[in-house]
Amino acid sequence: MIRSWFIVITVCLTAAAGLGYFKYQQIQAAIALGAAFPESIETVEVFVALEELWQPVTSVTAEVVPTRSVTLSNELAGTIAHVGFASGATVISGQLLVQLDTSEESAQRDAAIAEAEIARLDLERNEKLIASGAAAQEARDRAKARFSAALAAVRRLDAVIAKKTLRAPFNAKTGLHQLEVGQYLDKGDVITRLIGIDDEVWIDFTLPQEQAVLEIGTQISVTVSKRDRTVNAKIIARDAFVNESSRNVGFRAVTDNQNLGAFPGSLVTVEVPLGELRTATLVPVTAVRRDTFGAKVFVLKPAEEGALAAERAERRSVTLGPQRGDLIVVASGMRPGERVAANGSFKLRDGSLVNAVPRNSSVSPQLSTTSAGNVE
Repeated sequence: MIRSWFIVITVCLTAAAGLGYFKYQQIQAAIALGAAFPESIETVEVFVALEELWQPVTSVTAEVVPTRSVTLSNELAGTIAHVGFASGATVISGQLLVQLDTSEESAQRDAAIAEAEIARLDLERNEKLIASGAAAQEARDRAKARFSAALAAVRRLDAVIAKKTLRAPFNAKTGLHQLEVGQYLDKGDVITRLIGIDDEVWIDFTLPQEQAVLEIGTQISVTVSKRDRTVNAKIIARDAFVNESSRNVGFRAVTDNQNLGAFPGSLVTVEVPLGELRTATLVPVTAVRRDTFGAKVFVLKPAEEGALAAERAERRSVTLGPQRGDLIVVASGMRPGERVAANGSFKLRDGSLVNAVPRNSSVSPQLSTTSAGNVE
């Protein structure tokens, strides 16, 4: 029994050793075959990284706010007797916008004026009688009080009429309305929205509290979307608190609306500086490759002695800044003066041999990989 098991085990070990030796020979043959093929060389355009002073910025959405605006409402209820403006019209300060019916108040005012005149005559008569010694001081005091009360009644009615006469508080453009003569307005009904006609507008925006380091007077840039128009603005105010729900801080800038050309309430984009000027590196946008781990570039380094090409590609992770035309700022990860693969960099991997040609060369970097057999 033991002899039989010994024979079986010996046969199995012999078979395993034979299979292992056969696999080893296959692997050695594959290695030899691979060594027979030369390492591939990729042709790419080379770009020498530039140096530029760069300031970190952040872009946020902001709102265009008029420097003067008001929602006009009536303080007293009444029927419209006159409408003095059209929808979307330009009005001047003091212009009559809406006149409510004041016929009753006007009649009461006329009566109050008559009462005041009677009280005045009575007061004059009492003063003459006192001067002649024919009347008491008390009678003159009562006449004077009646005259003051009559004047107060006139002033009260003047105030009511003024509240039913709505005028423009400043030069402005009006909003849309559907007001008609004879229409009844309840107390507090909205008449129209007035937007001041001013050369300047405010730009309101918020920043997270950790970025809210802007000083009053800081210059920012404002861009109107779809118009590709950018103007400068100056920070003039900052909220005194951090919003308890969003943890943002509000800022207000001012700019010339004639250059901006945006309607109040429009959304614009502002670029806000976040730090001091620093030295940064510029590379072509085509040099940047992105994956799930972030942005990378391939920096060209001298190859080892005996290599089939002068340079090898070194993959390097970088931190990017804003784009400048067809160039992009590299905030960290490489230095000015380093050679970087531009067009054709998509073909590279870490350690690839590189045939670098000048940027915009007639030699296309899109060529297929070049083997050593084609290199003389």
